[in-house]
Amino acid sequence: MTDDLPIPPLLSLCLITYNEERNLDECLASFTSLAGEIIVVDSGSSDRTREIAEKHGARFHVSPFDGFGRQKQKAIDLATGSWIFVVDADERATPSLAEEVRAVLKMEPAMNGYEVNRVNFFLGKPILHSGWAPDHVLRLFRKGAGRTSDNLVHEEIRVSGKVGRLSSPLHHYTYRTLDDYLKKSARYAALSSKEKLKNGARPGLFKILLDPPFVFFKMYVMKQGFRDGREGLFLAILYGFYTAIKYIWMYYPEKEAGGTPSPPPQSTDPQNTPLNKHKGDVPKHIASTF
Repeated sequence: MTDDLPIPPLLSLCLITYNEERNLDECLASFTSLAGEIIVVDSGSSDRTREIAEKHGARFHVSPFDGFGRQKQKAIDLATGSWIFVVDADERATPSLAEEVRAVLKMEPAMNGYEVNRVNFFLGKPILHSGWAPDHVLRLFRKGAGRTSDNLVHEEIRVSGKVGRLSSPLHHYTYRTLDDYLKKSARYAALSSKEKLKNGARPGLFKILLDPPFVFFKMYVMKQGFRDGREGLFLAILYGFYTAIKYIWMYYPEKEAGGTPSPPPQSTDPQNTPLNKHKGDVPKHIASTF
């Protein structure tokens, strides 16, 4: 009988995990009053991630990692809610954001998706300049109206139809320690390099020489990273370093597997110069500024 069918939740919270025991409890707790369903797609955690997720009533699925975009789409496909909120384990819904989302959904909105105002923290400090703010990211969307890109890293959600914007903040506690940054940036550099090589992009030596200092200058001077204090300085230096590592990685794509290094690229493409195509050559926090 149709009366026996479960009623779909209004909002499904979707996230992917891998050894997130340090972050997951606070993340899910911040959405408790908002989400009617929690979907977690895990890529083989060996810590307490599953235990914590199930404590919050999550539906926990294990799937081999297939890139950030495809992994998140797996979680979205499993959701049964009328609306989807995609979150990362190191993010927290503020009470004002939870209240704003509830109010919007009660109005039966005409929009198919909503951006949220993400506030990024670096070494415990909110970064309000440096190209990290404002950081409006699309996280809330109507089921069936949005999906993630297939990018291995720096994926984005694409929605068909009108998109609105919420004003309340989503807190993003990225890079709590320097060790966090070094580990994450190494992983992102490897995935980003793989993505670019797959698309036929190869940096020339001139680009490797000029882009890292350009990234530093862009973040610290043009995007006023100096107003973020010493953290702004350190952040600009580290992102310049990240850019250099990513490009160098593209010279030796088989080296990690013990293979023979690939020959250096011989690019004659005039669009592949250091002052062109900067968007996408930096991590997603500042990609929109280039």
